[in-house]
Parts: sequence; C-alpha cells; structure tokens
Amino acid sequence: MMNLKKLHNNWRKAFLLSACFVLAISVLPSCKKKSSKFGTEALSVEDLLAAGGKDTFQLKTYSVSQDTLPTDNQIFGTVGAYHDPKFGIVNASLYSQFTINGLVTIPSGTATIDSVVLSLNYGGYYGKLDPQTFEVYKLTDALHKDSVYYRNTAKATTGVDLVEPGSATQTPNTTSRITIDTDNDGDIDTLNPQLRLKLDNALGQQFVNDIIAGNGAFASSDAFLSSHYFEGFKIKVTNTNPTSGKGAVLYFNLGNSQTKLTIYYKHSTTPTQQGRIELVVNAACGDFNHVEIDHTGYHVADVLANPLNGQTQFYTQSFDNMGVIEFPSVNNLKSNSLINNALLYLPVAYQTGNYYYPSVTLEIGYKTDSGKIVSFRTATYDNNQKAFVLDLRDYIQDIVSGKAENRGLYINQSSKYFTCTAERIIFNGPASPYKTKPKLVIKYTEFK
Repeated sequence: MMNLKKLHNNWRKAFLLSACFVLAISVLPSCKKKSSKFGTEALSVEDLLAAGGKDTFQLKTYSVSQDTLPTDNQIFGTVGAYHDPKFGIVNASLYSQFTINGLVTIPSGTATIDSVVLSLNYGGYYGKLDPQTFEVYKLTDALHKDSVYYRNTAKATTGVDLVEPGSATQTPNTTSRITIDTDNDGDIDTLNPQLRLKLDNALGQQFVNDIIAGNGAFASSDAFLSSHYFEGFKIKVTNTNPTSGKGAVLYFNLGNSQTKLTIYYKHSTTPTQQGRIELVVNAACGDFNHVEIDHTGYHVADVLANPLNGQTQFYTQSFDNMGVIEFPSVNNLKSNSLINNALLYLPVAYQTGNYYYPSVTLEIGYKTDSGKIVSFRTATYDNNQKAFVLDLRDYIQDIVSGKAENRGLYINQSSKYFTCTAERIIFNGPASPYKTKPKLVIKYTEFK
C-alpha cells in the first residue's frame, strides 16, 4: 500500500500534463481502480493553468445510528453477549422457525424419548470464548418467511426454558469437530463444530405422540409450517451483562444441514433400535436476529448524540451505527479541475491480537435524494498500515463537475454482514491524539 506521508512530501506543482500523470503513477499501485487518463489528447500547454495537489481538505467525522435495518433471513443467526471495553454491551438472540423435510410417520404403538438435541453449526464468533449459559424457549407467536423483522423485534414465548441444566453452560468451541454416534448403532460420525444443547424430553414426547396419532401437520414441510403446530424457538443467553472484556457473540449457519432439532426415541415394536425425527431450518423458514446494544458511559454514545464529538474518534458497529466523513472544502475546487487522483486514508485504532479486531472489508457509500445509502466502493483492511485506503477519484470528479452532491460519505462493514455479525471499527478522527489521522489526498489539474 502507498505511504501517504511520502506522497505529500514528494508533491511538486507542474505545468505540463505529462508531469501531472507521472505524479499520478506513484499512487496507482495502492489503488484498486486505476486513475482515468480521459481527455489527455485534447489538452494543450497553453490551456494548462496549474497542476497541484493538497492533503489539507477539511474533514468532519462522526457516526449515525442505523438500528432500523432488517435483520431477517441473514447469513448467520447470532446468539451471545459480550462487553466491549470501547463500545459497551452487545446482547444477541435468535428467533427461528424449524420444519420437517417431508412426510414423518411412526408406527402405531408407544414411543419413549432418549434425548432431544438442538445442534447449531458454527459460522464464527466475535469477542472472547468464555463460558455462556444458553436458554431455549418455544415461540407462541408465528414467524413468516416473507415478513420483515428488525433488531428490536420481539416475539412472545412460553416463558419456560427448555435447556436441561447440565447442558446449559458451555464454553463454545468453534474449531473442534465433534465425534458422536448419532444413530446409536456403534458407528461414529464426525460432525462440524457446533453448539449442542440437550432440551427437555417432554418436547420430543409430544412430537412422537402426535405423529403416532396421525396429526396432519407432519404430512409435509408446507403442512407443518402452515399448521402452526410448532412456531419455532427463541435462543438466547442468560449472561446478558458480562464484565468488561468478557463474552462473545456466536454466529450460526442456519441453512447448514447440521443445524437442526433432533428427537431420538425408541418404539415399542423395536425397543432395541433408536429412531429419530429431524427438524431443520430451510429456505421456507423465517428467522431474525434480535440485538440489544448498550453504549451507556462510552464515547460512542456521545458521538451518536452529538456529531461534534466525532472529531477525535468515530465508529461503525454492526446492527447499530455507520461512520460518516464530510469534506466540505472540496467544494472550493473549481469546476474546470481534472481530478487525477483522490485517496481517502482512514486509520484505525487497533492493536494486533486484540479480541475486538476491525472488519476485513469496508464499504463506503453516498446518500441519494430519497435518503437511501448507496455503496459504491469497498476497501480491505491493511494491518501493516492499520488503515483502509479508498480511491475516490471518480466521486470527487463528479462533485467538482457538478454531477454529484457533496453530502459526505457513509462508512460501514460489508453490508452482507452488517446485520449478522458483531464486529466494529474505531477510526481516528482529524483531532485524534494519535499520530495517524484521516486524510483526503487529491491530485488535480486546473485549467483556464
């Protein structure tokens, strides 16, 4: 990646277009998109007024709340709590439907339950893998695949925790595979890393009794969901207020075949053999992440309350807020300026190895007339520079040319993961006490 200080020190004004592009070449290796050379054939020395650059554009930085984004049908379901020393407490729970794969039958007779296991395939985590106590509740409100749910949406439950006490408290292990005899036939299966919670056998007993009785809900997946026989689960943790630096939010792959509810039983006709019923989370199921965030007593709360507080540090955090950066003095560039390069340098406050690492990918966007934020650039975190660097040449050119409004830019983690992970980023602001500060470095050519 480019060294911006070196770029600044090497800057020289030039009066020939070729010299201007020699300077532009020095920054190209660090940009994902090459600078345009559009118009070079039409330029003459007489028309060239000046070629210059500056890295002193005024920057305003702050964060804005974005807590009304939909959180349904995401890549990951989130469960767990952690106390970030810089952001406060994040507490995530998951609401999800489960369904059968097809017709489920059990012969006439009686069946007894061996165990009921809820398994959730890990997709990752954020924070520290400390012991957490898990709770599972039956939903009494229906979920719908086509409905929109938000991070503050809640659904009613029976109020009875179904997790067996001996299974409730676990230290999550997101990397070790599990070996288990899933069929009770002596053959050991190796499963992907997963959280396994043993639930009350009474839940499974009700299922097998109703299947034996011929309940029509078990005729198909569609029949099961439309009958509202079983609305699904709310999955959460008890430790909603961990001490500073403790806890994690866990990510679960809901569409994975090993994320399921399994009821193991024995039937009176074959008492030595074990049968099982599986409920899965498939494309027909509704689900959403419910996330509570408490910033009380932390600087991020001050920034969200007053943008003026974002000049030392500003933030972006999954489920909650986006960073904003404004550069009003760009409006001072004359409309006859050709932007050769425009690089935005965003340094991050992070010590390598810290549990609370910055997101790998950053998106930057602008706000449309209707208020919608449209992403148009991405950047990858550079741990050597501890910064993101974004090429804004086309965007700055559009502002200078009058094709775009200079409304500032909105910064957040990849939109793909903004409402299904718990990551956050601390950016140094223009008034940061740290050495590295954000910069907008522009190289331009101004004509008569």
